Amino acid sequence: MRALLLLATTGLVSLAQAQPLPDETYMHPAKLVAVDGARRLNLFCMGPKRVKGSPTVLFDSGLSTSMRSWRLVQGEIAKVTRACAYDRAGIGFSDPRGTGESDARAIVADLHALLASGEIKTPILYVGHSIAGLYGVLLAATHPGDLAGAVLVDPSFADQLFVMTAAAVAAGAPPQVGDALLASLHAQVRHSRACAALPMPLPDDCLDVPKDLSPALTAALKAQQSRPSYLLTDASENESFLPPGMSDKSPDQKELEAVAASFGDKPLVVLSHGKAPVYPGLTPAQNAAIEKAWQDGHDRLATLSRRGSNTVVPDSAHNIQHDQPQAVIDAVLKTVAALRR
Repeated sequence: MRALLLLATTGLVSLAQAQPLPDETYMHPAKLVAVDGARRLNLFCMGPKRVKGSPTVLFDSGLSTSMRSWRLVQGEIAKVTRACAYDRAGIGFSDPRGTGESDARAIVADLHALLASGEIKTPILYVGHSIAGLYGVLLAATHPGDLAGAVLVDPSFADQLFVMTAAAVAAGAPPQVGDALLASLHAQVRHSRACAALPMPLPDDCLDVPKDLSPALTAALKAQQSRPSYLLTDASENESFLPPGMSDKSPDQKELEAVAASFGDKPLVVLSHGKAPVYPGLTPAQNAAIEKAWQDGHDRLATLSRRGSNTVVPDSAHNIQHDQPQAVIDAVLKTVAALRR
């Protein structure tokens, strides 16, 4: 199913370099939409409405990441159809969840409530990066009427930690490699929770701010990431994705396995990175085995639809929307065109 080629242009946009949306877009709330009593999610929409804006494209970001993740993509999609992005609870300018964890089920409940608010015309074309791939699959299983199709950008899948570490062990890595990796990931979660209890200003190791932003956007992002509610949300999204131990399943995995995941005949496009990460301490063969397990996982995701495909995007790491935004733009617009037909 995999095609080792860059997605061809659809002819719907020019091949000029994608232009980022202005910094100001991410320095204040756009529209705060109530989804649970008084609790609100930040929603930013642009582009044509009504018939010419169908289907609406909704962008969902990776782990603990705001809608800024799509700044090279959303504006280009909005030239052709309605394009919206939102911040999950506790991230960006969205209100934090009052109680409960930020697991896949809670996040999809928020997403369904956002779609039911009337602010977004359904069914949507869902575009999710990384962990949002899980949320798109769960949304398709629990609220199929919300979705017209999906584009999943280097998406996570429910059992990825197990299959990737098993592949490394089968290639000769020590059996403890999974335990060591999981321990380091849980240590990062504990660090986020510890940072949430610190006085302001927070040390730099509590923040994850890109170094190529303008001073004003850097300051705005630091302020967002310094909120205890953000740091606790970051910890919760990670904890929900990570199993407690290598013999356990994570909350997100249990929730995905409890439903019949299927996109039916709806278009499902999976985009996979072309630059394989290198995991320190492992041999080239073991790294290659892990990469194959990742790509095989994407092939399996694509089979959730009778119109599914998985394409590897050359010269891209995990953040394909940053490294090769035109590949994402073309995939989305090609799917929009197919849905309109």
